[in-house]
Amino acid sequence: MSRFDWRHSGFAPLVGLLVSAVLLMTGMVRQLLQFVGATTAPGAAELVVTLIIAVFLTTVLRIVRAVPDIRKESVATARASASVQAVRPSDDTLVGRRLRLFKEAAEAGGDAEAVLSARSALDDTEMVNKHHIDHALIWALPVFGFIGTALTMATMVGSFGNALDNRGDPGVLITALKQHVLPELASAFGVTMIALFLSVLAFGAMALIERAERASVAAADEVFLVYLARLPGASKGGSSAPAGPSCAG
Repeated sequence: MSRFDWRHSGFAPLVGLLVSAVLLMTGMVRQLLQFVGATTAPGAAELVVTLIIAVFLTTVLRIVRAVPDIRKESVATARASASVQAVRPSDDTLVGRRLRLFKEAAEAGGDAEAVLSARSALDDTEMVNKHHIDHALIWALPVFGFIGTALTMATMVGSFGNALDNRGDPGVLITALKQHVLPELASAFGVTMIALFLSVLAFGAMALIERAERASVAAADEVFLVYLARLPGASKGGSSAPAGPSCAG
């Protein structure tokens, strides 16, 4: 894409970084940690939560880029279901590519059914490859949460050690536990809770998009399976060139 719009590859990470930075500077990240039960908000925890939010927003924005294509395929498939005559082989859609391959195979005397089956397999592979980065980002969300928890607990251990005196006074120990251990533990697990919750949301969005994309491929396949079944000589296993749709356009 030459234009820098919302479907540009750099748009999602840029918006994710900007929004998460604004949330950090306005204190919203601290409030989010307190909302999930943290009584304190260490700097390390705030930075990791900011990174988690940035990754989450980047992932969701990358996922929703597929929505216009899904709508486009839905419209094209619905039009093809009503009449294959309405499909142009030059269309850059699932049904358009299938019609183009179907005509080429039929005119060359090849096996149109095998060609369409191969095209369907390629579409499935392309769909999986398209979302590799999205799946990696979703997988990274809970990992960042665990990293944030480890950093916060490391800070807690350091603060707890500094608070103890060499005499081992039980009163000092209890005070140090109340001031440095329990609050930091709440913050540590709060980071993981936020990361896990956002990863579930991102995974849900990913699952819906992939389901819609698979449905588009299946619908396009069904259109041409029905079309093949209605062709003259289909019962004998042959394939004829489609008489209706034209290659022109």
